[in-house]
Amino acid sequence: MSRETQFIRKAGVTSSTSDSLPADITDIVLKRIIILCLVSAGLAALGVVFCLGFFLSEGAILKVGYSAAEIVKDIVMILVSLGVAWIVHRRLFPHRILVALGLGFGAFAALYHSVGECLALINDEFTAIAYFSFVQGWVVFFPAIVPIRSRTTYFMILLAAAMPPLSRGLTQSLGYVELPKDSQAILILVMFFSAIMGLVVSHVVYKLGKSVKAAREMGSYTLEENLGSGGMGEVWRASHRMLVRPAAVKLIKPDVLIGMQPGEIEKLNQRFEHEVQATAALCSPHTVDIYDYGLAQDGTFYYVMELLDGIDMETLVERFGPIEPSRAVYFMIQACHSLNEAHKRQLIHRDIKPANLFVCSYGEDFDFVKVLDFGLVKQEKAESESDLKLTADGSVTGTPAYMYPEAISGISLVDHRSDVYSLGCVAYWLLSGQLVFTAKTPMAMLMEHATAEPIPPSKRSELEIPEDLDNVILACLEKNPGDRPQSADELASRLNKINFEQSWDQERAQTWWKLHCASLHSY
Repeated sequence: MSRETQFIRKAGVTSSTSDSLPADITDIVLKRIIILCLVSAGLAALGVVFCLGFFLSEGAILKVGYSAAEIVKDIVMILVSLGVAWIVHRRLFPHRILVALGLGFGAFAALYHSVGECLALINDEFTAIAYFSFVQGWVVFFPAIVPIRSRTTYFMILLAAAMPPLSRGLTQSLGYVELPKDSQAILILVMFFSAIMGLVVSHVVYKLGKSVKAAREMGSYTLEENLGSGGMGEVWRASHRMLVRPAAVKLIKPDVLIGMQPGEIEKLNQRFEHEVQATAALCSPHTVDIYDYGLAQDGTFYYVMELLDGIDMETLVERFGPIEPSRAVYFMIQACHSLNEAHKRQLIHRDIKPANLFVCSYGEDFDFVKVLDFGLVKQEKAESESDLKLTADGSVTGTPAYMYPEAISGISLVDHRSDVYSLGCVAYWLLSGQLVFTAKTPMAMLMEHATAEPIPPSKRSELEIPEDLDNVILACLEKNPGDRPQSADELASRLNKINFEQSWDQERAQTWWKLHCASLHSY
């Protein structure tokens, strides 16, 4: 094992016997089927318009039968295409059945085109088509759209390839046309090779999909759906190969390591393992649960956490506007519960912001707050002067809009009261929908936090904010850490003492979630 990765255990890639593709790729396949059906319906509709125009034109009376057959064929295609598109769009059946339906539509489309070619032969419009079929392109192209390996796939490819010879043979046996000698033999040979090519395309595209699935295996977890991304990486919905329990996997991409020296990578490995272990050791129900962590084969750092159903506080305010004071206090007290335990273990979060506070439906509880992303956590007592620096020289760790003054001025050390300051910034955002300070650049924002006095949130919000709550938030935003609440527990105590005409409770929270749950998401 290389020196750079000695602190992180590697995730073994276990082969899977399943022929299924990742859920998001399967979803893409279903969307392709819908698009294909809609395009087919649109082209068939154009065919109906063309045939009606041809029927009504001068001299078209001699081809009434041909035009009527074309119109009936196109109408059937429109109805089938729209029907399949609707069924797949509504997800009326399990995915495997919907994919099989899409494959069946591929065979039906081959029949549709074969009938059209037979009508052209009957009408003596294009006799050369007796020797080949446009369906051969469809037989090769369609498996790339629906790259699912199954007996149904192979059967549908062969069935689609058989449509042109069968339809022409039937047309000739009914006496509608006399095919050129040896045309059927040539057509069968052409369609046979087209089917072989279609099967090869299906196999290759399927293998590519399986490669994506293998690349998405992190230890015992398989990535299924991208839930979001940020500066350091991205979060995926994942499933365990043995357990039913869903999870969220956060990836720290190898791109982050570009330009780093081996010693810096080694230090990052140590820090990563320490941070994940520190978070996993926390027991508060309001701290996100960590299940696993490791280093994937491609060098990607990852850790596995519980999958939450809800919305982060940043998106909550952006989507629904400022929240009422009693609900904001309800949120903040829960966040304090998580931070208080971390602080007692000498751990500082250092990146408290609305995006890292997740409001969710958690079992039977609603508006349950989870503190996320302890990725910047550090020991409160530094072992050396170099440990006091938050990142590389000349930079700070955290988010400028929620940055504590001591990280900028350096007058005092960063400690648990720094998280209290950031929590005050979060409360300000929840109540007003605005940042404590506004500036054009991150550096200007940092200077505002270091030197400017905040305007009370009550003067920047359309909501009626109690004076006691105003005072608590302003206390959290004091420049001197000694003037702030001295612990998350003290902050929670002060918040609990604020009286509201109507407090926020589980009944009100449940009502809100019933109204808005459709617009929320997972993390």
